[in-house]
Amino acid sequence: MMRLSLPARERLKRLEGFRAKAYIPVPGDRVTIGYGFTDGVKLGDRMTREEADARLVEELRPYEMAVWQGCTREPNQNEFDAMVLLCFNIGPAGFRKSTVLKAHNRGDEQAAARAFGLWNKSGGKVYAGLTKRRAEESALYLTPMPDDVSDPPEGPIAEMPQTVDAESRMTKSPINRAGVVAGGTAAVATVAETARTVAEVKYSVSSLGDWLVPVLLVVVVVLCGYMIWQRVQQRKGGWA
Repeated sequence: MMRLSLPARERLKRLEGFRAKAYIPVPGDRVTIGYGFTDGVKLGDRMTREEADARLVEELRPYEMAVWQGCTREPNQNEFDAMVLLCFNIGPAGFRKSTVLKAHNRGDEQAAARAFGLWNKSGGKVYAGLTKRRAEESALYLTPMPDDVSDPPEGPIAEMPQTVDAESRMTKSPINRAGVVAGGTAAVATVAETARTVAEVKYSVSSLGDWLVPVLLVVVVVLCGYMIWQRVQQRKGGWA
């Protein structure tokens, strides 16, 4: 089984930032200490940096295992490191269902890299810290071996929620909803206009209304279905 590389472990420590005293990263989040540790943590707990370093090694194991077992296509070290960094933040359950993993396994590296950006919300709110972290993980994922992305000389990223929202379902996508609404509006408008036109010419073509409206409705339904299919393909490609 692969393990998180030492450079990536240092990157994770910087991304999470060290907190010696338990705190709540953002309102409604889990109580956190050390390098993003949440299991069994309660307000008032304290931890030294040495204790956090030792705990990190142990805490990484289930996340490393989740990534390793989830990959049907063996990753290189940079890809593995990037996915473990993501998994550490969103949890093994979220990672197993992620577009990142699905795209990686089918060999679509560009889609996998884009899909990191789908995990930048907590409590329905987009956080700049999560967005920046996902961009850094994505860049690492795409970095060819044996190179590594140089670690930026900066402090921890502010506001790093430990409870990250799952990827939005396609049924909840605002673009999908807009497509359905637009399609429905178009259908109503088309049928209304057709009915008016049919009424005007009905005296000369008596059978026109018997088939034209149903045909137009079928066309509109097909177009709406095509729009939704396009959105599904975009999500597979890692687009938000």
